[in-house]
Amino acid sequence: MKKTILLWPLMVLVLLFFVGACTHKPVHPTKSDRQWAADHSACEKSVRDLIRDDPDSYDNLDEMKMIKSCMKQKGWTWERADWLKFKKEPAE
Repeated sequence: MKKTILLWPLMVLVLLFFVGACTHKPVHPTKSDRQWAADHSACEKSVRDLIRDDPDSYDNLDEMKMIKSCMKQKGWTWERADWLKFKKEPAE
């Protein structure tokens, strides 16, 4: 019985984190979503090549920050997604 009581708050917390993580998406002024994957892959490769030279100096958080910085240099930003907007836009 006690395990069930403790499980509900944990499930609610996980659900809140999931919903919060899905509220932003990558945006670029001139590139498509498909090109995001190519840019992200190139950034991962360049960062991992750099880390390979001195692996003891970097951890996973450093790697993620470096990849995010690389994507920012390529012009990608994160903006709030309108997936949760329920207001319909008027027809033209």
